[in-house]
Amino acid sequence: MNKKPVQAIVFTGLMVALGIVLSQLVSIALPNASSPIIKFGIGYLPIIIISILYGPVYGILAAISQDLIGFFMIGAANGQIFHLGFTLNAILYGLIPGLFFKNKNSKNLKLYHWMNHGLVAIFLLLITLYLFNPELVISSSLDLAEKYILMSVSIAAGLVIIGFNFWVVKMKKSDFSPFKILFVVLLLYMLVSLVLTPIWLYMLINHLSFFEINLTQLGAYILVVLPLRIVKMPIEVMAYVLLLTPILSLLKHLIEHQDFDEEESRHSD
Repeated sequence: MNKKPVQAIVFTGLMVALGIVLSQLVSIALPNASSPIIKFGIGYLPIIIISILYGPVYGILAAISQDLIGFFMIGAANGQIFHLGFTLNAILYGLIPGLFFKNKNSKNLKLYHWMNHGLVAIFLLLITLYLFNPELVISSSLDLAEKYILMSVSIAAGLVIIGFNFWVVKMKKSDFSPFKILFVVLLLYMLVSLVLTPIWLYMLINHLSFFEINLTQLGAYILVVLPLRIVKMPIEVMAYVLLLTPILSLLKHLIEHQDFDEEESRHSD
């Protein structure tokens, strides 16, 4: 077997083990671990690293392994309930970064700076439509003060992300564009934490299948969990970017150095 696949498999195994520890043991779940409304942590960090360095195939395999092994070894004993939706969340974290970083020599990395602003604008637009659309039943169940409070929280979170998007230019010497990393992490957070996870939690709490979902009740539930998820958005997104940028650069140099040493060793033989 080629040494590079062996290297990728061994590294993936190590990252999966680290991911299980980070997601199951080094995280804060509120109100409790068995039925969390919100969870603070960086459990997907190793999956993103694998996906970016070795591609989406390894990323997906790592995501499935981390989710299933982590649940059956630790999660089930802590009262967690298995749901395929959370496995899908992990798969997205293993797939999307690898797809965006497949072309490592892209010359349009500055474009991601503006795309990050676009993502924040889309986020604020969707929140506004969700709160102030008279066609939605959930909108009519809130008074004006509640709508403006949630809107203010959303704007504040968006402004923090925009400010961070300007600040990361200081990290431009990294081998991996912080603008691109921010875009990928923000996209994943909006898709997984703000949209998909509340759906899976609603299904778990009410013991429903996907086809039994009541959209009005789902909308009401999302509105309950959304404020906390919006509040933690800039915190978690910035944590991922600040950790991923130097770690990816360090690992890339180590991998390239090892590949060079192996090549030199073959020639000397």
